[in-house]
Amino acid sequence: MIVDVFRELNRDVLSLIKRAYMVDPIRYAYLFYDITYYPEFTEAYLNVVGNEIIGYILIFRGLPHTAIHVIGNAPINVLNEVSLSNRLVIYAEAEPKYVNSLVNKLSSKGMVSLSRGGITMICQGSTFREFVIHGNAVVRKLSINDIDEFIKIKSIQGTQISKAETLIRLSSPPHWHYYGLFINNELVAIAGTYLKLPEVWIIGDVFTTPNYRNRGFAKAVVSAVTKDAINAGAMAMLYVDENNISALKLYKGAWLLRGTGVHYNNV
Repeated sequence: MIVDVFRELNRDVLSLIKRAYMVDPIRYAYLFYDITYYPEFTEAYLNVVGNEIIGYILIFRGLPHTAIHVIGNAPINVLNEVSLSNRLVIYAEAEPKYVNSLVNKLSSKGMVSLSRGGITMICQGSTFREFVIHGNAVVRKLSINDIDEFIKIKSIQGTQISKAETLIRLSSPPHWHYYGLFINNELVAIAGTYLKLPEVWIIGDVFTTPNYRNRGFAKAVVSAVTKDAINAGAMAMLYVDENNISALKLYKGAWLLRGTGVHYNNV
């Protein structure tokens, strides 16, 4: 049975999603989070057998692109009826036949996508090993007092961000949680969350300025965010490109391989 979450939204559907999320927070984090916090930007379609979700498609029409998650035995056919932007970022964690079906549908809509393998990694309290950087580096949680340095490092990263958006990210709202590493008061590495739930925090926006790479700075800021997640009783989760050997080495040991998927990006 295919369930259009927002067309058929009721207590039973919400209970079904909440139960699935509590059993497997990693697999259902985006689904639960987006329908909770951003329903106005979200479409979701569930493949339900009995009282179990065996796959789903989640469409988040945020800015500057549309993100689509194709998970498990996903109801790919619903995409025939869905209008899609040409600016897509897609994460597929499903059997090859579902991924191939997705690619064919995108191609039929005139979309050409570049793909790469992605690895989902998690860190729990039992596997976490804090990494502490030594020397003159200072790692601390970023605050609104760091607005100028944050805008500067994002510019080096190639991302233009306004003071208003920076203020939102650094004022400790429920979604964002940033740490930075400073050398002589200069912000040279960052890591943050973009999704926080009591059971799982998803870490991203990990970046070190070119002149300070290969010194363990990224590992230090990720470790700081992860420590806060663990102390809050949550798991930490992040995605790593399968070809990013340095990143895979960085997280080896404390982080566990959860699964692999395919990312499509035609932005």
